[in-house]
Amino acid sequence: MKSAPFFLLMLAGLPFISAAQNSTSDSMRQRGELTGARPSGDLLAKPGARAQAAPRRADSDPIQQHLLNSDVNLARVSAHQLPDLYERFIATTRDERRKWSYQDWDNAGVVLARLNQRYEQVRTELPLEERLRVRTFQGEFHTLRGARQVKDKVE
Repeated sequence: MKSAPFFLLMLAGLPFISAAQNSTSDSMRQRGELTGARPSGDLLAKPGARAQAAPRRADSDPIQQHLLNSDVNLARVSAHQLPDLYERFIATTRDERRKWSYQDWDNAGVVLARLNQRYEQVRTELPLEERLRVRTFQGEFHTLRGARQVKDKVE
């Protein structure tokens, strides 16, 4: 009997709790944070310092050429070439991350988004081991990027 008023109070507050949770998760879903594939590109951007992306051909982007160590058109890359491109991308990121600015991280995020876009198109053609390898590289990039954020906040 003592728990009945408590239960009714909890039941009355349920719509408010679910509305608060849904609005947060909906806004995160709209930004792409909950999809797992492509987080928003402005994770490291300082306020007012959004990256201005000029329209370019993907295969002539010097930043992409540098990060992938080759000049490739990602829209035409075959499925079996993607894991190697991700590996080159993450190797360059590991080597150069300590000297990167926020703009460099944003540029690398754009290149990763292009890789991810192609990956989503051809992932079913890859064996499970290669898909896991690609997901590992994606996670490592976001871990390195997050570590940079934490480092900058601590300093």
